[in-house]
Amino acid sequence: MPLDPDLARLLVVLEGAEVVRYADSSIDHARAAHDASVARLTPPALRAQVREISEHTVSSPAGGVPVRVYRPEHDGPTPTILWFHGGGWCTGSLDTGDVMARDICRALPATVVSVAYRLAPENPWPSATDDGLAALSWVIDSAAHLGGDRRTVVVGGDSAGGNIAASVVQQARDAGLAVAAQLLVYPLLDLDVDRTDRYPSLLTYAEGFALPPENLRIAVRQYVPDVAHLADPRISPLRQPHLAGLPPTVVSVAECDPIRDHGWAYAEALRHADVPVTLHDGLGLIHGSFDLIGSAPGVRAELDRVLDSLREALTRVISRPL
Repeated sequence: MPLDPDLARLLVVLEGAEVVRYADSSIDHARAAHDASVARLTPPALRAQVREISEHTVSSPAGGVPVRVYRPEHDGPTPTILWFHGGGWCTGSLDTGDVMARDICRALPATVVSVAYRLAPENPWPSATDDGLAALSWVIDSAAHLGGDRRTVVVGGDSAGGNIAASVVQQARDAGLAVAAQLLVYPLLDLDVDRTDRYPSLLTYAEGFALPPENLRIAVRQYVPDVAHLADPRISPLRQPHLAGLPPTVVSVAECDPIRDHGWAYAEALRHADVPVTLHDGLGLIHGSFDLIGSAPGVRAELDRVLDSLREALTRVISRPL
């Protein structure tokens, strides 16, 4: 399917001036550019309105983990979504994650807890997943106080945040922590990003689609300095051989995305393990599309479909006998 026309026009701008090449940029510049790009392309005035936003700090062995809690215009308990922003583990913030957090909060509706996990290279793996597990434990314990429902705790994230979410869910299963569902949005799930034989989309959409291949390689190297660890399932959830017992999963990929095939492969592997999966193909979309709702209104319908699938998965969870 052809690119969404708004995204096609936007790519011309992005490739001309907006896309930061990690090889030519300092980490501070890349972080500032990521924040500025999201703020410009979907400014606050175009973001979903929610009832209440509050800031909290989650205790963890490494210190405090900042989180931002979004409450919807809804009476009574809601699902609670633990959300991890994207940014290649090196950039992104609560502010870049604000677009998706607000939308999920309003549309589902849900209480959303967005996590400011520690960033690489200052804090390489497993810092982000350690922060994620600490935040998940806090959310499970605090769901009722936050206005949520501990029976319907969801873990989700986009891009590198999808990687963190998938890893956290796998480790939560092994630790006996209850997760009702997971939402993985254009997730990066195998950190050997040169496996083009297994994931041909890495070649098909390598250039001109807002996710340069050198950015992927540099981000991975910053997050996991020792390449010998890339096959560890806690780093590359697609390498996990034991997927049975994971919660119902919604996977949302973008058709024109170098890492599209990661989501496809994970959805297939989960099905083989008898995990309920809904896969959305994101026809005509690019990596990061949902952050660009303010500049590309056509992505709205796809996000609505994705959240409908999550709502259906949670409805099935709630209907089970306690």
